Amino acid sequence: MAVQVRERPEVESETRGMAEWNSLYQAYNAIFKVTEIALLPHNLSLPQLHVLSVLKRDGGILTTGAIGREMVKASQTITGLVDRLEAQGLVERQFDRRDRRKTWVRLTSKGERKWAEARPVANRLAEEIFSGLTNKELGDLGSKLGKLQPVAMKRLGEALGRQAF
Repeated sequence: MAVQVRERPEVESETRGMAEWNSLYQAYNAIFKVTEIALLPHNLSLPQLHVLSVLKRDGGILTTGAIGREMVKASQTITGLVDRLEAQGLVERQFDRRDRRKTWVRLTSKGERKWAEARPVANRLAEEIFSGLTNKELGDLGSKLGKLQPVAMKRLGEALGRQAF
């Protein structure tokens, strides 16, 4: 059965950037969901893989606050992710003796193995999904997102009452 695509009527008063925002949102959600499905056999969610990747990239140990800033997630979300990863033995918490407000998260050797097993799944999907773009188009997209991200992050920081996020 063929999917019918409805023509979208032009709306004169549509806000600049709103159509692109909607496209970005839909693309993000589709990529997120297809990656979640692909990671099911590895018993990992995409956010859990992201935590492992952030830890791997940054030397294997970070505070929950640093992980939250990197992932643009609230501390309670990071706590839940770390809880689930810790239950699988993929990370372990270390409490800071000098500053009891800080909790360090360390990637375990089991976590490193799980990351090495699951990361190629996400890499293959990225290759597949972005294969529709030439290298130049992909570079252009990266450049444009590089301009958009700091503006969005600044706005988020302002909304949260912080200087920067």
